[in-house]
Amino acid sequence: MGALILVHGLAHGTWCWSRTRADLVARGHDVLAVDLPLTGLDDDAAALRRALDDWGREAVLVGHSYAGLVISRAAAERPDVQHLVYVAAMLVDGGDVYLERMGQFPAAPLNDEVELTADGHFVFRPEAAVGCLYNECDQAEAEEAARRLRPSAVACLTVPTGAEPWRSIPSTYVLCARDRAIHPDFQRWMSTRAGEVVMLDTDHSPFMSSPGQFADLLAGIVDNTNQGVARPTC
Repeated sequence: MGALILVHGLAHGTWCWSRTRADLVARGHDVLAVDLPLTGLDDDAAALRRALDDWGREAVLVGHSYAGLVISRAAAERPDVQHLVYVAAMLVDGGDVYLERMGQFPAAPLNDEVELTADGHFVFRPEAAVGCLYNECDQAEAEEAARRLRPSAVACLTVPTGAEPWRSIPSTYVLCARDRAIHPDFQRWMSTRAGEVVMLDTDHSPFMSSPGQFADLLAGIVDNTNQGVARPTC
């Protein structure tokens, strides 16, 4: 039996993992989804560390999008993290500020759709979310997900992680080829830090657009991790 902790990205909540969690539990895995406050990287990493402490056992961390920064920060010097899975995720060097590094790569369509509030938060308009976060998903499911999005603090992306746990912890980067939120070229550059790269022909949200394939991938990672099997680099 494998154990996974699922960590959502900006604007989302644990609801986005509902299908993935059900699929993995049905396969015999223990799964926890963590709800981040999205008030800043320090706060979010602290929430994940508390979840790890309460979990009390080794786990594979799965971070989607912004949660790549969160799992990197939280996993530093944690012997209970077995593997890091970055799903269309932010994976930069410990001293990098994500927003500064992002500007060196082609802009994703979502970049022009983000709205900033006076109190320092990102807001995704529902129509922009459907077109950029869930562009390969069922339309009704995409619209429902877009309605559930919440504001996220800009401060989440303006500080470095100060950590590079992927240098000592096995890691996998899941590159999403049809992503309109984080440009695939930027993902390719970030993915070079991971020990393994897997490409999915999906949008930014494979847990919704390709749930079976995505669950198969995570189940395979956790099963091989527990068996001590090294998976080949793609």
